[in-house]
Amino acid sequence: MSGIDRDAAVELLNVIVSTPSVNPAFLRGGDDPALFGEERLALALKDWLGRQGLSAEIDMVEPGRPNLITRVKGASGGPRMLWEGHLDTVQVTNMAAPFVPRIEGGRLYGRGAVDDGGCVAAFLLAMRALAADPPPGGVDFVAAMDEEFGFRGVLHHLARGERYALGIAGEPTDLAVVRACKGTVRWFVELRGRPAHTAKPHEGLSAVTAGCALIAAYEAEMAARTAAHPLLGPATLTCTAFEAGEGPNTVPSKSRLRFDYRYLPTENGMAVYRHFKAIAEGLATAMPGLAVSVEPPFVDSSAMDVPEDSAIVTEMRAVCAERGLPDTVLGVPYGSDATKMVNDGAIPTIVFGPGSIDQAHSLDEYVEIDQVVAAAEMLVALARRLR
Repeated sequence: MSGIDRDAAVELLNVIVSTPSVNPAFLRGGDDPALFGEERLALALKDWLGRQGLSAEIDMVEPGRPNLITRVKGASGGPRMLWEGHLDTVQVTNMAAPFVPRIEGGRLYGRGAVDDGGCVAAFLLAMRALAADPPPGGVDFVAAMDEEFGFRGVLHHLARGERYALGIAGEPTDLAVVRACKGTVRWFVELRGRPAHTAKPHEGLSAVTAGCALIAAYEAEMAARTAAHPLLGPATLTCTAFEAGEGPNTVPSKSRLRFDYRYLPTENGMAVYRHFKAIAEGLATAMPGLAVSVEPPFVDSSAMDVPEDSAIVTEMRAVCAERGLPDTVLGVPYGSDATKMVNDGAIPTIVFGPGSIDQAHSLDEYVEIDQVVAAAEMLVALARRLR
């Protein structure tokens, strides 16, 4: 297939890994600001596209943080498709050499190799092959900013109002077809009790005790729930932070807890939040003198459940079967830009890409080079099937 081979995949992966693009949301004191932001990578990939004879657009979402867009026009009026990957990576704390690509045992290592470098490389290689021999329908590829935190890149592109019949969001799925994803809503609860000397703890109101009571109330609520999705299982709730404590001889008067709820496609993030907000506020009645403040969600990423008979699902399953790969469909508990494409853009979308999600965000992140090549070939095959 035109230009889709290991050497080309390695070339692109080297560019992606060696060009830092950490999401600025993860910037902390002492970090090198030069490692943060997506613009350098977008420009590097635009340069690569230009050398292949493909035009590309830098669409600046906010200063220093663009989307990159490249397009192949369809040859015969087939359905128009949106492919989307993301430019940003997570932090590199404790990684020895995160931006030095290393090949070992058929794998390319480095931050962003699998999340989302393998997908971006596969999309770009497929776009080059399609540009040389256009498919029936047009294909747009968007390398988006800010997937790892606020999803602003994909939402910005969808707000342009361009119309698409089908979509693929690139995430590492081991070349499997994912049609359902859980949503995520996250919020903080702050509890204020009453300080006292630990010699007379009865004079105080412990915010730690209140925090434990809140966790117990939330766990009781989850234990009473029976709803489950055939691909996703039940919703889950996790307390991901519990901060409290003053002096070593003081009953703690303040605690702050953070929660992560993974919700089903039948649920709504804000409705979930309001329900758990009410449970938290009920503690004030059970513990007189306790003040409860439930902050608005700082993340609400929707769920999705694309019908199994949708064209994007059935056609990619056929591509998998042609290559001798399992054609079963999966659901995943993590979020991606796919849910925005489905729910905000009304685009039937699957999640698909090379590599394992288990390697995403890890200290030894890697992608199998052969899977990047296979993913690119499968994307081309899909585009040619759609008429």
